[in-house]
Order: sequence, then structure tokens, then C-alpha cells
Amino acid sequence: MPRAVAGGYPLRVRKASSAQSSPTTALLLGLVLTLTAVLVYSFYTRSQLAGLRVLQSDMVDRNRRDSLQLLRVQNDLNSLGLAMRDMLDSREPYPLTAWSAQFQRIREDLDAALKLEGQFSPAARTADQRQFLSQSLAQFWDAVDRMFELAGSGKEKEARDQIQFTLQARQAALSTAVSRLLVQNNEGEEQAADQIARIYDGVQRQLYLLLGATLVAIVLTSLYLIFSNRKIFARLELLSAQRSELAQKLIHTQESTLRHISREL
Repeated sequence: MPRAVAGGYPLRVRKASSAQSSPTTALLLGLVLTLTAVLVYSFYTRSQLAGLRVLQSDMVDRNRRDSLQLLRVQNDLNSLGLAMRDMLDSREPYPLTAWSAQFQRIREDLDAALKLEGQFSPAARTADQRQFLSQSLAQFWDAVDRMFELAGSGKEKEARDQIQFTLQARQAALSTAVSRLLVQNNEGEEQAADQIARIYDGVQRQLYLLLGATLVAIVLTSLYLIFSNRKIFARLELLSAQRSELAQKLIHTQESTLRHISREL
């Protein structure tokens, strides 16, 4: 019979029980890995969304507001072009000075539009572009002032020549410059839209990877848990069989001892 130890278990049963490792460590490790993956993805998503928010506010919104002001400037330039065309029309009965109030209103609106445009100007806009636009406008208005001075002093023909050979050319150059800025803004919006789409695709791809990794971790943890449970049940069955064997041997020993005592008596 195996040597008994404290608690009534044989030594081999105790050694077999202590030799088995607990599945708790592996299960906790799987839980930690899963939570780590979720936290890493959460921080990644947060950083991507923050960058997306900055991209939308600093590029897309600024470009759109800037484009609105550029369209306003372009509309004022077109109004100037129409006014100068009417001024050159010999059928008009009004003197050239009659358009001075209209030019003044357009000038004030242009100044206000350019002031707002400077606030919403995108970062890609170079200093040379801003300087060219401001200098061209200043030269244009200087020529307008000279034209009205000539018209006011009775030099209608010289004033009309100023419109035909100087003002119209500068107005066309200004319209071309503003159109280029609008095209540049549209290209910037397209680039920003591409970057936003890439960010969304990256977040979606990372989400699929996280879901896949989480499912793999859940499956592996479940399989390990099933395997560990089977080992535990097998061990319990073995311990139960050993206890039954021990109980039978104990009963047999007691019976033998009682028979021996009865014979001695």
C-alpha cells in the first residue's frame, strides 16, 4: 500500500496534483494581449481622427472660404470690365466721370474681399503670389485715378485711351491671376480629399486587422480553455479513481485487521 500523508492522500496523488500547471496564467496573458490590442487601436484611431479634423479645418474649410472671396474678387473684376466696355461705347450719352461712383463701390468691395481672402489664404499660397496681386491692384487703381483725372479735366480722348490700352489689359491680367489662384485652391481641395480618403481607408484597414486579431485571440483562448478543462476533468477522474482505490485498500486493511484480532481473541 502507498505511504499515507497528511489529509489521507498517498504521496503519489499529491505529487501528481502539484505537478499540474494552472491555466490561469495563460488565460490572463491572452486577456492582457487582447486589451493591449484594443488600447493601441484606440490611440491610433484617436490620432488619425485628430489629424483628419486638422486637415478638414486647416485645408478644406480654409480653401473653400478663400475660394468664395476669390470668386467675389473675380466678380468685381468682371463688373469693372463691363463698366469699362460701356465707357468706351460711343453711344453712351454720359461722361466718363459718371462711372466714378460705380468704380468707388467696386473698389471698396474689392478691398473688403481681399482683406478676408488674406485671412483665409491657404498655407500653400506663396508670398510672391500675394505681393503680385496686391501690387497689380494698386497699379490698376492708380491708373483708374489718372483716367478720371483726365476725364475730369476734359481730356475724354486721352482718358478713353487710358481705358483701352492700360486699364483693360491690367483688368485682364488681374482676372487671370485670380483664376489661377482658384485653380490652385481646387487642386488643394482635391489633394486634401485624397488625404482624407487615405486616412479613412487606413482606419478601416486597421479596424479589420484588429477584429481579425481579436477573433484569433478569442479562438485561441477558447481552445486553450477547452483543452485545459479536459485536462482538469481527466485529472479529477484520475483522482477519483485513486481515492476509490485507496478507500478499497483501507477497507480491506481494516477487515484484515479485524479478522486478525478476532483470531487472536
